[in-house]
Amino acid sequence: MMRHTRVNILSIALVLLLSACTSVDPTDSSSSSESGLPDWDEKRIRYSAENIASFGSGTPAGVANYDDGTGHAVIWNTDASLDNYGGIQTPMLSLDFSKAVIFEMNVIDCYSQYIIKLAVEGVNENFYVLADEGTTGLISVNVVDSMLSAKFKGRRTSPDPGYENGWWYDGMKKKCSFHILAKGPDGERQTAELVLEHLSIYNDMTAVTAVEIISDQISGDTISALKGSQSIALAGNVLPLSIEEQTILWSSSDDQIASIGDDGLLSFLDVGTAVITAKSRIDQSKSAIVIVDVQSGFENPTALKSELASLTYGGSSLDMDRFDDLFDTTWGENIAQITTAESMIAISVHQADGGKVYENYFDKTISAHVSEAQAHRISDTASFNLFLSGVASATIYRSIGGQLFQNAYSSSLKVAYAFYGVEWDIASAYKEQAIVVTSGGSVYKYHFDVVPSALIGNYLPSGFLDVDEWTIPDREHTIEDRVAHALSPASIQVQGDVLIMKQNKYPEAKYCFGGIVSRIYAIEAAQSMTMLLDVAALNQQSEYVKTMWELKIIYYGEDGASVVSSNPLKVLSGNTIGLHSITFMPTYRHFRIYLVVNGSDIGAQFADAEMRIRSFKMYALRQD
Repeated sequence: MMRHTRVNILSIALVLLLSACTSVDPTDSSSSSESGLPDWDEKRIRYSAENIASFGSGTPAGVANYDDGTGHAVIWNTDASLDNYGGIQTPMLSLDFSKAVIFEMNVIDCYSQYIIKLAVEGVNENFYVLADEGTTGLISVNVVDSMLSAKFKGRRTSPDPGYENGWWYDGMKKKCSFHILAKGPDGERQTAELVLEHLSIYNDMTAVTAVEIISDQISGDTISALKGSQSIALAGNVLPLSIEEQTILWSSSDDQIASIGDDGLLSFLDVGTAVITAKSRIDQSKSAIVIVDVQSGFENPTALKSELASLTYGGSSLDMDRFDDLFDTTWGENIAQITTAESMIAISVHQADGGKVYENYFDKTISAHVSEAQAHRISDTASFNLFLSGVASATIYRSIGGQLFQNAYSSSLKVAYAFYGVEWDIASAYKEQAIVVTSGGSVYKYHFDVVPSALIGNYLPSGFLDVDEWTIPDREHTIEDRVAHALSPASIQVQGDVLIMKQNKYPEAKYCFGGIVSRIYAIEAAQSMTMLLDVAALNQQSEYVKTMWELKIIYYGEDGASVVSSNPLKVLSGNTIGLHSITFMPTYRHFRIYLVVNGSDIGAQFADAEMRIRSFKMYALRQD
């Protein structure tokens, strides 16, 4: 199969892999239209890959071909503009909306996203049916339920007063077509590709109303079992039970803790919790969940303390697996709060995954770092202090680098961050998990990492006003910098302890978004980088149209000046407040960051989009 060259981009997208199940066999049509396509009998139809390849284009840039070698249809968007989506559309079908309308397709491959729309004849409006980030496998949805879901209800191209209160054509027959669009990565001039095995529409089924999970092991909404317990079988029902197709698709949020087979066989593999999801095969928007709590058997603090004391310590790794089970055990309010004693130049900290990450920026070429290390030096080690809040004295059972230690705690924990030999040097990466038993018998736990890093940028609100660090795009200055000043701008101001960014698009811009552009940074080759964005507030137009924040990257060549791609590539985005982070390896050593506030969505524009930022930080992970 012919492939477009794919640009190596980095994204944090979580891809859900669905099991490819045998689809419901639509009634074979003995006759076909003059076009060679099967006739629609107003009940169900299956389009083969060859059929799909003969569909008309849904957009000017949509192309579909049949791959004779694989038997798949390959849909391409050839636009390669910033809109970068295009595809094909089915023939018009007369759909009876007094019954369920089910759309199904078997996705073999996708680069990088697909969007499915329903177009109603005579109505200048497209309703989104399904859009996701490249999910492969068998996809099926109830068309109307999907459009009315919280995820897609507001995503349409123009308002429809009746749509907010239900499906406008409820109980009617309307001629409709489905548009199947391949979409490339945001901000990248890159063609998109979607590979399908088949596509089916069903209009003769009872609508699925719910899914239920059945097991006598369920208590409330939870199944509890010891690690390594015998596997159990879960059953599922698609409701109403009159629906003939009762196939359930099973999945686990964490296969390392609890795995589940296609037949519903549930296994308890490791201590922790996982969510088991059961979906209807014919309407995957309908699902049920059960929480699986895999236990160690030492949830009682007394039993836990006794087991802890029986392990081998002193730098041993003999009982590491057992310690890991005890650490993962839940026994109530058990998190020890770690605090630092002082602010340090070479050490920074942020919360992550219920623990803390300390970025170690020690650099022997910086005199202030060396002076700080000398002030914290004991023998040949420079350490910083950590304190356990509310703990005066305790025994600490610690896992450090795959070895177990038992130590007394009385005042602080000392963590080495630099060593002196012939000269000062930064310490290697350090990970610690610990269970704390206080002198009063209380049990807590904590974990933290110390990561050798190189600070790239650390911006509090006032730092964004530094014109040597950040640029607001301005079309009048494109001769000075054609990349930075060709982008859409934002307006910025500092108010108290936050930076206020508002999108301020150019008049001719199609979408409501804008941002500011950083200076050009440089890191070592093959070096991972972490970005931390602390978002204090986001406004919104409605429940469905919300301001988004985006982090995009512009790459430069080895000379640090020539542009690799003038289109910023999206690295991370969202529409929630709080601290957001991503760790990735940049494709090129030299780059800018385009920090964007976005009020655009496919189907809605929010011109008043505004976000408030507490801080933005970037650091590169040093190689040990």
